[in-house]
Amino acid sequence: MTKKAAKSIFWVGTLMSAGIFIWLTVDFHRQEPAYANTDRITEQVVAGKKVWHKYNCNDCHTILGFGGYYAPDMTKAYYRLGPNNIVAIVMEPEKVYKDSFRKMPKLGLTRREAEDLVEFLHWVADIENRHWPPQDEKYVRAARLREKEPHKLQKVDIVLGACGGCHSFENQGRDIAGDFGDIAKETQYDRDTLVRYILNPTSVNPDSGMPPQNVSPETAELIADFILGLK
Repeated sequence: MTKKAAKSIFWVGTLMSAGIFIWLTVDFHRQEPAYANTDRITEQVVAGKKVWHKYNCNDCHTILGFGGYYAPDMTKAYYRLGPNNIVAIVMEPEKVYKDSFRKMPKLGLTRREAEDLVEFLHWVADIENRHWPPQDEKYVRAARLREKEPHKLQKVDIVLGACGGCHSFENQGRDIAGDFGDIAKETQYDRDTLVRYILNPTSVNPDSGMPPQNVSPETAELIADFILGLK
């Protein structure tokens, strides 16, 4: 190959690569409002992002591909855990995880900070990122299904969409607060009491470490029927 030919290949390749890079950059900024839902970036979302940085959550957690790998990925945590569970976990981790191998330090968040963090995680969870992380897509799908069409819920949807952030069943979900098979054997609650417990645990058991669940009464009834059906 001659020196002239080598220079030609270099310049053609460089200019083509630069052109592609510029086009991708322009296209990204053009589509950013749709992909990142920039119209939903409220003052509370911004405040929640500041909470995330204030308490160095990235030291242990990953979000949008950045952070530590000691603790679970938080990109889709809003759908995996639910708002009330997130608030309870970050404010009283020693209570939520008292019977779990997983431990989290008490960081001292105020309720306002915890609620701001929830709004930030809600916004992050709805960013179009090509279904990443893939292991959490089942939680997203099930969480969206449970409120729109709860009558179509199957047992896996109940576990993953409403309770899989803390409970497990048939090796699905996370066994932090017990497996549904074991809970069904031990519970002494009737259907109405179990529904009330799901919606507001401390109204039934003041010592319960479980926070109120973000589900409709109809979904709570389906979950209760599912648990009692395992007896």
